[in-house]
Amino acid sequence: MNGLPYYKAYPRDFIEGTIGMSFELKGAYRLVLDLIYMQGGNLPDDARYISGLLGCSIRKWKSLRDDLIAAGKLQVSGEFLTNKRAEKELETLAKLQETKRENRSAASKNKDLEKRPSDHTEPEPEEKEEPNGSSKKRGSRLSPDWRLPKAWGEWAVSEGLDDVLIRREADKFRDYWISAPAGRSIKRDWQAVWRNWVRKVLDDRRSSPRRGVQSGSSDFGAFGKIPERC
Repeated sequence: MNGLPYYKAYPRDFIEGTIGMSFELKGAYRLVLDLIYMQGGNLPDDARYISGLLGCSIRKWKSLRDDLIAAGKLQVSGEFLTNKRAEKELETLAKLQETKRENRSAASKNKDLEKRPSDHTEPEPEEKEEPNGSSKKRGSRLSPDWRLPKAWGEWAVSEGLDDVLIRREADKFRDYWISAPAGRSIKRDWQAVWRNWVRKVLDDRRSSPRRGVQSGSSDFGAFGKIPERC
């Protein structure tokens, strides 16, 4: 699911649920909740990125992050931070949107049947596949048998990852998204999700002095193709 421009807020629940927390921690929690919804439930657990948006030091954000996790306000899910209520709200919204799409589709089909004359003998028009860049393209979940496409692997090599690490990250990418909740695992552009995943890996490796980034070959002939839905 894409990020939301707005979401339901529950002031009483927020105030009662943050009693005893400092003003600073409450403010950080509210802003992080906004970021989680903006990211469609998938907020990268990137200290540099989040601290920059909050306007504090990385060290300060890490301290706030630990306090929010200890208080049960945030949860760590793989490479991301999430919130239990946000997950439920996003999953409910995804189901509601899917129901609305199905209802619109059914209504459109019924309308076409009513307009069609009884002696209609012309062949049915073929359905045209929506272009990849179409704004109406529907999202999908990652297939359990997904394998990294060759072009995606070559792009990761061009960014500075070696073949062994790319294969390992591809396995982690597949396992993470096929096990993610339905509300967060429906994406319109899986290639864009992969690119962000690689960038996060590169950022983590650059921030650690013990781990360098090595370039490797671009032989990705063993990778399979991603299913057409994705």
